[in-house]
Amino acid sequence: MRHVIIAAMFALGACATAPPMPINLTSGGAAPAQNERRPPQDDLIVLALSGGGARAASFSLGVLEGLRDTRSAASGAPLIHQVTAITAVSGGAILAAYVGLHGEAGLDTFRAAYLDKNWRLNSLSAPTTWWRAARGGANAAHADWLDREVYGGARMGEMRTGPRIILNATDLANATPFAFTPLFTDALCSDVSGIRVADAVAASMAVPMVFRPVLLEAREGCAEPAWAARVAQDRDAPETARATAQAIHAYGRTQRYVHLTDGGVFDNFGLASLAVMRAAGPAPAPFSAREAVAARRILFLIVNSEYDRNIAWPNQATPPGGAETLISALDAATEASKRGALDALRASLDAMQRELITFRCGLEPRTARELGAAPGWSCADVSLSLEVLSLHDAGPDAPPELIHTSTEVSLPADTVTALIAAGRYAATHNAAVRALAR
Repeated sequence: MRHVIIAAMFALGACATAPPMPINLTSGGAAPAQNERRPPQDDLIVLALSGGGARAASFSLGVLEGLRDTRSAASGAPLIHQVTAITAVSGGAILAAYVGLHGEAGLDTFRAAYLDKNWRLNSLSAPTTWWRAARGGANAAHADWLDREVYGGARMGEMRTGPRIILNATDLANATPFAFTPLFTDALCSDVSGIRVADAVAASMAVPMVFRPVLLEAREGCAEPAWAARVAQDRDAPETARATAQAIHAYGRTQRYVHLTDGGVFDNFGLASLAVMRAAGPAPAPFSAREAVAARRILFLIVNSEYDRNIAWPNQATPPGGAETLISALDAATEASKRGALDALRASLDAMQRELITFRCGLEPRTARELGAAPGWSCADVSLSLEVLSLHDAGPDAPPELIHTSTEVSLPADTVTALIAAGRYAATHNAAVRALAR
């Protein structure tokens, strides 16, 4: 993967390109809200699935299987029923979108639908594919393959059977997150429900210098969302939320097109979009009112599928060469932004808890009951926590080389099997997950 990116830099820089077609449709009205699979539980899980190609998709699949294998002592239901939202990037987005379409049943078919098929980024070594990549054709080929082989022509509006799905990309011009949700697409006068699932996923995994950015059209005359005008002027708002609001103000005014690249360029966990949703409001965003009332414990479960680079030069006096230095700098930037997003979420948990309590305690008793408050419900009884699962939690039986698995769109079958097993072990042996089951 790394040598492909370096070679692609020179190939793409040397060739003229044809403009791609925007993937978004003109809005026909507000996008339909996703159906809730089941009433919110008193324990909720918000999953964040990181990027990392097939490695991330495989490890994340194992984590979801582990949540299905772990049952609540109180209700006997599997913990996967407590997953209320999945925010995802790149490789994690491939799985998240599939679960959004097929629900829990999709865990049994995802491997055959995607992981056991062979669309590999290293096929870019073929001369014909280089030419197509240089002219932007690899984007369309990849999205069309996903549409045909994985998502069956589905549109975003069809993701109604599973938890809320947030597919994240990066607005390259503004250096801001872009999520395929109405909060973002309404600002383009576009109906998110009409966008192909495959196009949203392809945008989320549009690796720079390998795939050209995916194009959205920002149409003129679109009313600026009230939240964007407010947040853009709020000097106390988080800087990411302010910058995103300013970008949305530009859409259709000073910016005609939105060029989307891999979500991991901004935040490889997909957490920044949650911060934007929270700032946009109204309370209790990013949770729904029913989720906020039902919840007693909320766990943000971060699935970090990043690998450890197996490199020799840190033990050598000779510095790395130019290509190695560049790719290491890109890796460092991705890692730093990811850690920053994680630290920001961790630092915001206390404030989010206070906001939830304020919202809950401000409800009229009748409204609280209508939103699912059970007898004996206490408006102040809600807590939030955060936990990270990674390949370092794969367990003693995991192959030692698993942590060095490279980022590819396809992987050998035995590696996929080992990664799924590692994710399942990480979830079922995690103390925070076990505590939620008690």
